[in-house]
Amino acid sequence: MNRRICFKMMPALVVMMAIALISPAQEDKYADAYVCQKGMVHFFSATAMENIDATSNVAVCVLNTKSKKVFTKVKQTSFVFKDKLMQEHFNENYMESDKYPFSVLDMQIADDIDFTKDGTYEVTLKGTIEMHGVKKERDIKGKITVKNGQPVNGNAVFMVKLADHNIKIPSIVGTNIAEDVKVDCDFNFEKFHK
Repeated sequence: MNRRICFKMMPALVVMMAIALISPAQEDKYADAYVCQKGMVHFFSATAMENIDATSNVAVCVLNTKSKKVFTKVKQTSFVFKDKLMQEHFNENYMESDKYPFSVLDMQIADDIDFTKDGTYEVTLKGTIEMHGVKKERDIKGKITVKNGQPVNGNAVFMVKLADHNIKIPSIVGTNIAEDVKVDCDFNFEKFHK
């Protein structure tokens, strides 16, 4: 199989694996699965010297309404910067994207939600964030919107401390990069169909 075809199939494979991981044991594990294959993950760091601002629009997210599990995976090299040199440094020097190609959020909604009742629900996600090969236990506040008895959107804003994931900032550029990075994400869900 050539590499281009394999890369195009990758989001679908990630979705299938994620559903298998987060679904409770049941005959039809896809029955309660909702997916977003082109989710937005954005991060921003403001400093006196320059702002670091990048967005990926190809993050994969799976929500299981029965188990209340949420799984998100984003490829490091999918983040686009305005400054191409900054993008290169991000992948090579900070995230070591060849060695750690993905960031992963593996969490569960801690709140009771009636996914058959329309509305926007504030939720707390509990679980792990893995970046740069380091998993960190986190609680994240977010929102889930239900429309026509189905989840249609999920979003969250949270801070990531680079030191928590062993992301080192060279002293020569230390004043150019904040130690905490603001992350915001937005996912539009569709019912998963095999």
